[in-house]
Amino acid sequence: MNKILIIVTAIFVVIVIAFFVLGVMSKSGHAPGLKQGQLQACTSIENCVFSENIDGVENNIQPFAFDGEKAVFLTQLKTSVESMGGKIVDIEDGYIAATFTSAIFGFVDDLELRVSDDYLLHFRSASRVGKSDLGANKKRVEALKLLLQRASK
Repeated sequence: MNKILIIVTAIFVVIVIAFFVLGVMSKSGHAPGLKQGQLQACTSIENCVFSENIDGVENNIQPFAFDGEKAVFLTQLKTSVESMGGKIVDIEDGYIAATFTSAIFGFVDDLELRVSDDYLLHFRSASRVGKSDLGANKKRVEALKLLLQRASK
Protein backbone atom coordinates (compact mmCIF):
# COMPACT_ATOMS: atom_id res chain seq x y z
CA MET A 1 0.00 0.00 0.00
CA ASN A 2 2.87 2.39 0.81
CA LYS A 3 4.46 1.71 -2.59
CA ILE A 4 1.25 2.67 -4.37
CA LEU A 5 0.96 5.86 -2.36
CA ILE A 6 4.57 6.78 -3.15
CA ILE A 7 4.05 6.09 -6.87
CA VAL A 8 0.81 8.10 -7.02
CA THR A 9 2.44 10.98 -5.15
CA ALA A 10 5.47 10.91 -7.47
CA ILE A 11 3.24 10.95 -10.56
CA PHE A 12 1.24 13.86 -9.14
CA VAL A 13 4.42 15.84 -8.40
CA VAL A 14 5.77 15.20 -11.93
CA ILE A 15 2.49 16.39 -13.48
CA VAL A 16 2.44 19.57 -11.37
CA ILE A 17 6.08 20.30 -12.27
CA ALA A 18 5.29 19.72 -15.96
CA PHE A 19 2.45 22.26 -15.81
CA PHE A 20 4.72 24.84 -14.15
CA VAL A 21 7.37 24.25 -16.85
CA LEU A 22 4.74 24.77 -19.57
CA GLY A 23 3.68 27.98 -17.85
CA VAL A 24 7.26 29.25 -17.89
CA MET A 25 7.68 28.21 -21.53
CA SER A 26 4.53 30.11 -22.54
CA LYS A 27 6.04 33.37 -21.32
CA SER A 28 8.70 33.33 -24.06
CA GLY A 29 6.33 33.47 -27.04
CA HIS A 30 4.50 36.33 -28.71
CA ALA A 31 1.40 36.96 -30.80
CA PRO A 32 1.81 36.12 -34.50
CA GLY A 33 0.65 39.58 -35.62
CA LEU A 34 -0.89 40.60 -38.91
CA LYS A 35 -0.16 39.02 -42.28
CA GLN A 36 -1.21 41.02 -45.31
CA GLY A 37 -3.33 43.21 -43.07
CA GLN A 38 -5.29 40.36 -41.46
CA LEU A 39 -5.03 38.25 -38.34
CA GLN A 40 -3.31 34.94 -38.93
CA ALA A 41 -5.30 31.72 -38.89
CA CYS A 42 -5.17 29.38 -35.92
CA THR A 43 -2.73 26.49 -36.09
CA SER A 44 -4.76 24.44 -33.61
CA ILE A 45 -8.51 24.13 -33.32
CA GLU A 46 -8.43 23.00 -29.70
CA ASN A 47 -6.95 26.13 -28.12
CA CYS A 48 -7.69 28.99 -30.50
CA VAL A 49 -10.62 30.99 -31.88
CA PHE A 50 -10.52 33.18 -34.96
CA SER A 51 -12.86 35.50 -36.87
CA GLU A 52 -11.07 36.28 -40.15
CA ASN A 53 -12.06 34.23 -43.22
CA ILE A 54 -14.15 31.82 -41.17
CA ASP A 55 -15.83 29.87 -43.96
CA GLY A 56 -15.22 26.18 -43.37
CA VAL A 57 -13.07 26.80 -40.30
CA GLU A 58 -14.04 24.74 -37.27
CA ASN A 59 -12.82 27.11 -34.57
CA ASN A 60 -14.43 30.24 -35.95
CA ILE A 61 -16.13 32.99 -34.03
CA GLN A 62 -18.17 35.83 -35.47
CA PRO A 63 -16.61 39.31 -35.65
CA PHE A 64 -18.18 42.14 -33.65
CA ALA A 65 -19.91 44.96 -35.53
CA PHE A 66 -19.58 48.44 -34.02
CA ASP A 67 -20.79 51.97 -34.73
CA GLY A 68 -19.07 55.29 -34.34
CA GLU A 69 -15.57 56.59 -34.76
CA LYS A 70 -12.76 54.07 -35.05
CA ALA A 71 -10.45 56.01 -32.69
CA VAL A 72 -13.11 56.18 -29.96
CA PHE A 73 -13.88 52.47 -30.37
CA LEU A 74 -10.16 51.59 -30.13
CA THR A 75 -9.89 53.49 -26.84
CA GLN A 76 -12.97 51.69 -25.53
CA LEU A 77 -11.52 48.38 -26.73
CA LYS A 78 -8.20 48.96 -24.96
CA THR A 79 -9.99 49.88 -21.73
CA SER A 80 -12.22 46.79 -21.97
CA VAL A 81 -9.29 44.43 -22.52
CA GLU A 82 -7.42 45.90 -19.55
CA SER A 83 -10.53 45.67 -17.35
CA MET A 84 -10.64 41.93 -18.11
CA GLY A 85 -7.07 41.52 -16.85
CA GLY A 86 -5.31 41.74 -20.21
CA LYS A 87 -1.91 43.36 -20.62
CA ILE A 88 -1.61 45.40 -23.83
CA VAL A 89 1.69 44.56 -25.55
CA ASP A 90 1.20 46.22 -28.95
CA ILE A 91 -1.07 48.87 -30.44
CA GLU A 92 -0.77 50.11 -33.98
CA ASP A 93 -3.25 51.44 -36.54
CA GLY A 94 -6.35 49.41 -35.71
CA TYR A 95 -4.47 46.44 -34.23
CA ILE A 96 -4.18 45.53 -30.55
CA ALA A 97 -2.23 42.61 -29.10
CA ALA A 98 -2.71 41.67 -25.46
CA THR A 99 -1.73 38.81 -23.18
CA PHE A 100 -3.70 37.08 -20.46
CA THR A 101 -1.93 35.00 -17.81
CA SER A 102 -3.68 32.21 -15.91
CA ALA A 103 -3.61 32.49 -12.13
CA ILE A 104 -2.47 28.98 -11.22
CA PHE A 105 0.30 27.86 -13.58
CA GLY A 106 0.98 31.17 -15.34
CA PHE A 107 -0.02 30.03 -18.83
CA VAL A 108 0.00 32.92 -21.31
CA ASP A 109 -2.69 33.35 -23.97
CA ASP A 110 -2.52 35.89 -26.79
CA LEU A 111 -5.53 38.00 -27.74
CA GLU A 112 -5.22 39.87 -31.02
CA LEU A 113 -7.80 42.36 -32.23
CA ARG A 114 -8.12 44.04 -35.62
CA VAL A 115 -10.56 46.85 -36.31
CA SER A 116 -11.46 46.82 -40.00
CA ASP A 117 -12.52 49.77 -42.14
CA ASP A 118 -15.98 48.20 -42.50
CA TYR A 119 -16.65 48.60 -38.75
CA LEU A 120 -15.94 45.03 -37.73
CA LEU A 121 -13.76 43.91 -34.85
CA HIS A 122 -11.91 40.69 -35.68
CA PHE A 123 -10.48 38.37 -33.03
CA ARG A 124 -7.74 35.81 -32.67
CA SER A 125 -7.32 34.35 -29.20
CA ALA A 126 -4.93 31.45 -28.68
CA SER A 127 -3.00 29.60 -26.02
CA ARG A 128 0.77 29.62 -26.51
CA VAL A 129 1.28 26.09 -25.18
CA GLY A 130 -0.76 22.98 -24.73
CA LYS A 131 -3.36 21.29 -26.82
CA SER A 132 -6.59 22.28 -25.07
CA ASP A 133 -7.64 25.46 -23.31
CA LEU A 134 -10.95 24.07 -21.97
CA GLY A 135 -12.77 26.80 -23.92
CA ALA A 136 -10.95 29.69 -22.21
CA ASN A 137 -10.19 31.63 -25.40
CA LYS A 138 -13.74 31.44 -26.71
CA LYS A 139 -15.10 32.50 -23.31
CA ARG A 140 -12.67 35.43 -23.24
CA VAL A 141 -13.77 36.67 -26.67
CA GLU A 142 -17.46 36.27 -25.82
CA ALA A 143 -16.92 38.18 -22.54
CA LEU A 144 -15.18 40.98 -24.44
CA LYS A 145 -18.06 41.16 -26.93
CA LEU A 146 -20.51 41.42 -24.04
CA LEU A 147 -18.50 44.24 -22.43
CA LEU A 148 -18.42 46.12 -25.72
CA GLN A 149 -22.16 45.66 -26.26
CA ARG A 150 -22.89 47.04 -22.79
CA ALA A 151 -20.54 49.98 -23.30
CA SER A 152 -22.18 50.94 -26.60
CA LYS A 153 -25.65 51.33 -25.03
